Amino acid sequence: MKVLIVFNHPAPYKVKLFNELSKKLDLFVIFERKYAKDRPANFYSEKNYEFDNTVYEKGYLCRENSFTFKLKKYIKQNHQNYDLIVMNGYATISEQIAINYMIKHKIPYILYINGGVIREKENKFIKKLKKRYISNAIGYLSPNEKSSLYLTYYGARKSIVHYPYCTYFENEIKKGRMSEKERDALREKYGLPKGKLFISASNFIKRKNNFELFDAFKDKDCSLVLYGDGPLKKKYIDYLEKNNIKNVYLKDFVFSNELMDIMSCCDGFITLSREDIYGHTTLEAFASGIPVISSNKVVSSISVIKDFENGFVVNNKKEIDYAIEHIDYSVMSKNCIETAKQFSIEKEAEVIAEGLKGFLK
Repeated sequence: MKVLIVFNHPAPYKVKLFNELSKKLDLFVIFERKYAKDRPANFYSEKNYEFDNTVYEKGYLCRENSFTFKLKKYIKQNHQNYDLIVMNGYATISEQIAINYMIKHKIPYILYINGGVIREKENKFIKKLKKRYISNAIGYLSPNEKSSLYLTYYGARKSIVHYPYCTYFENEIKKGRMSEKERDALREKYGLPKGKLFISASNFIKRKNNFELFDAFKDKDCSLVLYGDGPLKKKYIDYLEKNNIKNVYLKDFVFSNELMDIMSCCDGFITLSREDIYGHTTLEAFASGIPVISSNKVVSSISVIKDFENGFVVNNKKEIDYAIEHIDYSVMSKNCIETAKQFSIEKEAEVIAEGLKGFLK
């Protein structure tokens, strides 16, 4: 089965997935650009590509958009060589040009989404475009029910296949709750404070809502360590100093495998993001054996968190304070690991490959 996948940039977790998919499909991937501008340079150090691919090096537009006719031209000249064409999205001008061409010439395509947020109040023209690109697909790959509601809201009426979206392999899931001695050794290795410790990881951007996160830990008898990088880093440093918040520590970006190792020696993960169409770190934390406190704006979190069992979904400061006080690693760790076992890159590749084959029946 020959499949063309169009994806925006070679994120390391997607490269791992495509490597796994290439064992099941004759796969060719077009990456629209070499990188996302809000990612640190070392984010793209993964060079082990086991699938055929090409990366467009021109056509960048503004922060994350792209504008090139190369994608349309490739599809025009080669679509007959593929059993299926899978589009990761329709957000860039390049994708819109290509999808418009496929709609006009009745070339079937699958939409493969990572998540989605319904905009109750949005520009009518934008809404019309979304409906056009979504409703004309012959099938959909979606990570969960919440994301599927997004698809149906904007016009999907055909088959939707749910895949277990995550960034880790099965052998990366912790086998069980770690001992205090093991956790203390890891904290010493990574230079982390003693006592009750929470961890977070994100791009340092406004949407991640980290100023509220810092305030949540002010005057608490526990600590927070935040891993990441981004344009707000200096403002974070200044804010913590100005507000005399001594129990919050900023750390540089690390890759998910190292981050998961660090997570495993903490008491809980926390994110107060204002919007995440999915949110990988929730499941990465579960795979590391730690419970999660999350805002109700993180799609993955509201799909897998069960209050008091593997974490808390919070809506306001009172609930945040309660969750920080009552999260219990020793009680919740086993439940987190059991949830994580429902997901893996291997399972994801298997479901996607079978789903794509099903669209041809």
